[in-house]
Amino acid sequence: MVLTTTSPLLQACSKYVFRTPLRNFRRLVDVHPRVQRSLKQGEAVVALESTIITHGMPYPQNIETAQSVEQLVSENGALAATIAIINGRIKVGLTSEEMEKIAKKNRNEIMKISRRDLPYLVATRGSGGTTVAATMIIAHMLGIDIFATGGVGGVHRDGHVTLDISADLVELGRTPVTVVSSGIKSILDIPRTLEYLETQGVCVATYGVDDCTFPDFYTRNSGCKVPYNLNGPLEAANLIKALKELDLKSGILIGVPVPEQFAANKDMIVAAIEEATREAKIQGISGKQVTPYLLAAIAKITQGRSLDANIALIENNACVAAQISRELSKQSKSYIFKGESVPESVSTPLVIGASILDLSLTMVDEIPKVLDGATYSAKPTESAGGVGRNIAEGIFKLYGTANFISIVGDDQLGRSLLKMIPKPLRNSVMVDEECATSLCTLLFDKTGDCKIILGNMDIHRKITAEIIQRHEELISSAPIIVIDSNLSFEAMACALRLAQKHRRPVFFEPTDMRIAHKPFTLPRNLAEQIRIISPNIYELHTIVEAITGNPVRSKVNNSDPTEILLEKAKYMLTLVQDNFDCIILTLGQQGVLLSLNGNLAASGEPLFDVKTGSYLPITKNAEKVHALRFYNAPKVENIKNVSGAGDSFTSGYITALLRGYDMKNCVALGFLAAERALQSRAAVPLRYFSDDIEETASLEIAIKNLKETSL
Repeated sequence: MVLTTTSPLLQACSKYVFRTPLRNFRRLVDVHPRVQRSLKQGEAVVALESTIITHGMPYPQNIETAQSVEQLVSENGALAATIAIINGRIKVGLTSEEMEKIAKKNRNEIMKISRRDLPYLVATRGSGGTTVAATMIIAHMLGIDIFATGGVGGVHRDGHVTLDISADLVELGRTPVTVVSSGIKSILDIPRTLEYLETQGVCVATYGVDDCTFPDFYTRNSGCKVPYNLNGPLEAANLIKALKELDLKSGILIGVPVPEQFAANKDMIVAAIEEATREAKIQGISGKQVTPYLLAAIAKITQGRSLDANIALIENNACVAAQISRELSKQSKSYIFKGESVPESVSTPLVIGASILDLSLTMVDEIPKVLDGATYSAKPTESAGGVGRNIAEGIFKLYGTANFISIVGDDQLGRSLLKMIPKPLRNSVMVDEECATSLCTLLFDKTGDCKIILGNMDIHRKITAEIIQRHEELISSAPIIVIDSNLSFEAMACALRLAQKHRRPVFFEPTDMRIAHKPFTLPRNLAEQIRIISPNIYELHTIVEAITGNPVRSKVNNSDPTEILLEKAKYMLTLVQDNFDCIILTLGQQGVLLSLNGNLAASGEPLFDVKTGSYLPITKNAEKVHALRFYNAPKVENIKNVSGAGDSFTSGYITALLRGYDMKNCVALGFLAAERALQSRAAVPLRYFSDDIEETASLEIAIKNLKETSL
């Protein structure tokens, strides 16, 4: 079939496919879900190589050691991410089956992979274990800062003649990853290796050694000294943090001595190395086969004592690396989650909207029908608010990264509010010297329903079209753009125009029934860029009237019985459902009603391709397929604050979209985030989940309990 430029299919694709400029690398790698989530949330992750499995030790010691190392990393507060290539796919975080698969392969069936071998293995769909160099490259591209191994390669003993120098040294000079090892393998020329590392600009330090004597793998003393020593995880984390801030593009090598009780006898190791080296020359062993041959030969000569030392030092290095990674994670996080070190391959959503200081008053007494000037009892709560700000912080804490364009005043309220915004979100928050910071007073009745909002929103007019234009790069790289209705018409039009230019989907949060119409009074070609909206029933009423140009005679009320409310909602949705891919109608305590369009309605497929960062096309056939699905809201106990629940639902829903979840899972994560917000005193909880394990378990329960009804 030939598609012409007038083909309806081609036109649909060109209109609705939104591509994110991610590295091609992302398409070649399979990241274990736990590793991916830990990276996004800024948790401690330690990379592990796989040549220890494929070439370093015989079976079954290889897999037993690898599993033990992963367990030790976990016990010391980090997540292990063993890296390998299997059938041409880069694997980051091996399953038990994958580890078993490469552990049992003969060495002539599987490659030892350095930088030069990566393209060949990918092209030929081969398998192999990653060396220090290859592991560093892959770890860095995914945002993993720390890598634990046994010992690094170096200058071979006759390297000044053969120029046999490990690629590990060059990689340390150009890849900013910290390698925790027991120094340089004893079979190598350690003095020349340290000189070469100095030439490459690599920061080399010992760990927990008073006299800076560098270890040499099997023993604790190579006879060489290095400039620096690190006394514990905190000093190491500070060094890594400084390296990242300086952006030197080079790595760090930390030498951790083998535990004393496992250290080999120096004279015995020297004699074994000399004997094994002679045998290697006689047998013509050369190139990348030298190191595994020598290690195996030395283990045989020492009757396994060198292998015991090898296992002990690798396990010890893993513990040290995990402790450093955990400390680095603590330092790097802002408000629990670390947005600034999210991998480059993870695209960053953009939120443009209001930052407000909220004063919430929840009535203790009944609200009078007529305001009579009397004093009534209420419980006050002060927190950072604003629909845009709440959603940005929620996405940041759930998804691990977000950008945020907003504005505050140069006053005490503004300074207080700015401190409440997570540091990584402040980069595009402007401070205006003329307008006062937005302050909202929200009045809730005893049941938690918001009855009135009093606020000063003038400052948001200062988010001009020129300011939006200056941030075009954030729009061009975002997988999705979220705007709230506090923006001016000009700023909103500029954001939609840039989204259209770069073919990015827009998620519109209407914010308030009196301003929900704003984007739909703009030129139709701009409003069409809004693919998803999340109104309540009153905001939907306003949007329907703005789009159709006709009044909606049916009065709506959230207090209507569920059946009547759904009928009214269904009627209004049918009037505008062709305009959007997805409408998320929030119905308060009753639940959420989704209006889905095209193939999204027919098949329930995800809206985002998590591997490519693409917004998937919504195909619309002649039959105009639509679907309405209602989800009952779960009951929530111990409610402390209701001001941010809706925004947290939106944050959870968008996070799930970006993860490639289907609609039911998106709603489940939205409800779960809203529940955590209701149980928090702040509009956005300090943290939604303690870790990825808790989130996974909670989400499974939420999905199981979610009640779905097709209307």
